[in-house]
Amino acid sequence: MKNLERIRDIMAQHSFDGLAIVPGPNMEYLTGSKFHLSERPVVLFIEKDTSTFILPELESPKISDLGFDYITYNDEEGYELGFSKFNHKIGKLGVESRLIRHIELDIISAKDISTNIHDATDIFAALRMPKSSTELELMAEAVSIAEISIMSILDKLKPGVTEKEFASELVIQLLRNGSLSELPFSPIVASGVNAANPHHYPGDKVFKEDELIIIDWGANYKGYFSDITRTFAIGKNIDSKLLEAYDAVKLANESARNVAKVGVKAGAVDSAARKIIEDADFGKYFTHRTGHGLGLEIHEEPYIKPDSSFILEKGMTFTIEPGIYIPDLGGIRIEDDVYLSDSDSRSLTSLPRSLQYI
Repeated sequence: MKNLERIRDIMAQHSFDGLAIVPGPNMEYLTGSKFHLSERPVVLFIEKDTSTFILPELESPKISDLGFDYITYNDEEGYELGFSKFNHKIGKLGVESRLIRHIELDIISAKDISTNIHDATDIFAALRMPKSSTELELMAEAVSIAEISIMSILDKLKPGVTEKEFASELVIQLLRNGSLSELPFSPIVASGVNAANPHHYPGDKVFKEDELIIIDWGANYKGYFSDITRTFAIGKNIDSKLLEAYDAVKLANESARNVAKVGVKAGAVDSAARKIIEDADFGKYFTHRTGHGLGLEIHEEPYIKPDSSFILEKGMTFTIEPGIYIPDLGGIRIEDDVYLSDSDSRSLTSLPRSLQYI
């Protein structure tokens, strides 16, 4: 229960009297158990000296041997009765603003558990941002699965294949090579003009000669995610403007990775990438932040974004993914998963960053 001790220390530093945690990555991180948000609320209340679950009776076997106090309710009683049995009064209560729903907030207030509720995102971020050596090993395996999977089907990047067909084959390979079926996200496969949309959803467009294809994909290994993007070329006669943009993105990726170090502001890493792209006169086509944290969630703290004063620390993991997206022409993105060692950033990804012609 080392993580429980850590979060209590962080909770005290932020002057919180308790936390209310709902199903999601924080609950999984703290307990090792996975629940789903549903019409039957599950809440873990963490206080200075106690940790109490309120959950449906049918879910209690998941936590009965973990050492937590717990209160159950059944479908006949309804969850209101379960929360009525929890007679704690918590002063300043922290919640996960991106996850908690009205159903939980309303019952917490209605049962007078707390009326002093605040966002505790910073507490959970401080807990999970620095990755342990074990977590880094799991993330490295998630990267390896993703890389092996894409390399095994590059021969299918050819004219006549549709985006959807390639994405489907990629999913099969991810599962075959060891990813859990709950992928970090559905693979993005964007060819030709579709690559100007950073989050294009694969459709029935067929790959054509002399166009670029953005592929953004990841694997899930024991709950930890990878998130990789590479841009490929079918044919040799790629538009010269896209080739110029590719060179700028490649250099921006390298510049950001070189700047990313312990003690550096996240905004400085973003600026390093953004300046390269702006100097190449493609600034208006770089429409998103340079990166985001990665781990049990596909997007988590720290966020590598403009003007961020957040100071990067050892063990933090995040993506470096500059991109250029030119309407009616195409796009480029190169994304690596990196972690911070004592001295610099280390890339978990090993795929080539130079444009690969298929």
